[in-house]
Amino acid sequence: MKVRTDFVTNSSSSSFILARKGELTEKQKQAIIEYVEENMLGRKMLTPDSDEDTIQKAFEDHYIDEDDQDKIREALKEEKAIYHGEVIFEECEYDLAEMFIDLWKKLEEADCDNFEAIDGSLDY
Repeated sequence: MKVRTDFVTNSSSSSFILARKGELTEKQKQAIIEYVEENMLGRKMLTPDSDEDTIQKAFEDHYIDEDDQDKIREALKEEKAIYHGEVIFEECEYDLAEMFIDLWKKLEEADCDNFEAIDGSLDY
């Protein structure tokens, strides 16, 4: 755990130290893409093949207003899948720290000879 000995403002920040050998490897780049898809781009809610009952249930379950319903229906007609997620701003600083730590773990797992979190603790 980090202990601040200097002047502390009301800022919620924390530093970290990483070691990298050259550029990210292809495995690490793929790990980033997978992490972003899994954690930052929502969960699949509807597909172009969704039936009307499923669409209506999704609208009700997620409290989607009529304007967004129209946009979703148009996107479905364009063969796009619909994803849904949320960011809880009251917990955002903890989620953000966890996001960084999880990403660093994925990069280390993808190629531990190329990437290491030397001080990956984001406690402040």
